[in-house]
Amino acid sequence: MKETRVFVYYTGGTIGMVPGKSGEEPVNPGDFTAELRRHPELFDKEDGDWFVLPSKATADCPEQFIVKYQVEEVKKPIDSSKITPQHWEHFTNKILEKQTRYDGFVLLHGTDTLAYTSSALSFLLKDFKKPVVITGAQRSVFEPRSDAVENILGSLLIAGCYCETPALQLVSVLFDNMVFQGNRVTKVDCSAFHAFSSPNSLPLVELGVTIKVNAMSPSPVPSPSPSPSPSPCFSPLLCSLSFSDVSDVSDVRVLRLFPGIKEEYVRSVLSGAGGVILETYGSGNAPDDKWFLDSLKQANRHGVFLLNVTQVLQGSVMPIYQTSKGLREAGVLSGYDITSEAALTKMIWTLKKYTTQDQRKKALETSVCGEMTVTINPDPPLN
Repeated sequence: MKETRVFVYYTGGTIGMVPGKSGEEPVNPGDFTAELRRHPELFDKEDGDWFVLPSKATADCPEQFIVKYQVEEVKKPIDSSKITPQHWEHFTNKILEKQTRYDGFVLLHGTDTLAYTSSALSFLLKDFKKPVVITGAQRSVFEPRSDAVENILGSLLIAGCYCETPALQLVSVLFDNMVFQGNRVTKVDCSAFHAFSSPNSLPLVELGVTIKVNAMSPSPVPSPSPSPSPSPCFSPLLCSLSFSDVSDVSDVRVLRLFPGIKEEYVRSVLSGAGGVILETYGSGNAPDDKWFLDSLKQANRHGVFLLNVTQVLQGSVMPIYQTSKGLREAGVLSGYDITSEAALTKMIWTLKKYTTQDQRKKALETSVCGEMTVTINPDPPLN
């Protein structure tokens, strides 16, 4: 029987919390890993320094695998509300450092910013041909009625049993027996176990009585620029991007429209930005006041990239109303059905990765790794 090896990286979040003097707090080092031994769904035996999943857990996988895994805990667990782009870089490098030893990866993460991390890693690891499954929990693994065990087990199955399935060799999110594409997911509930949804894209996998794989192998996406020469780094990906300079990352901003929005507020957000996610109404609509459109045009002339994303949970930016014509003329790019989380992380990634305006524009208008559905004819004639 074939063996597969999975690396589990515990980074923090509710999944590993216990009650403390001032509220929920992380457990002591090593306690999270030790707790996994107490759950027969997750632990059959130890084989050297590996935990082994019970054979019953993998019985309904398409091929029979012995799934072994190792757990590493961060020295100081991270509350997900404190996640920064530097953490995304750290997670990426950690996975790349381990890539030759493991067949799949599971990242345990707090739920509040999980969709940002999964979106960011989908760009940072877009050429990585192994499954990276991100999960967390609404209740701690140390509590009764926890969803943590099912989420961890499901993630281990996808990372271990489906590591050779090309359609699942990407960054995904597993929650409540659903596997979503990492850059298509958003958090929709603070208390229910079904905390995440992928409103504009079907789940990649549904883990019910049987495991149903909906995902299809992705088509290759052309790069906005020629591939660089081989890098002397451990992996070319390690050299492709760095978030070590916080001042660069801060150039990306979000401008959410609301009724009665003021000119001074709009101009303050646009001024000095590198890229702005413009969260608009409905199918991409915004006021057509002269001051508003002039503000956007001025920002565009100063090299600010503007990406139009709908505030609505489900749907796409489509230029079907007269009011959207002014946005296009002001240089605002369509984000189609991209989530706000994916739009923000894509903008950061684009501005860090590419140096010319043409490369950046093309990247933002292109579905780089399946993060949005690009309409064939984005600019139909307006009456």
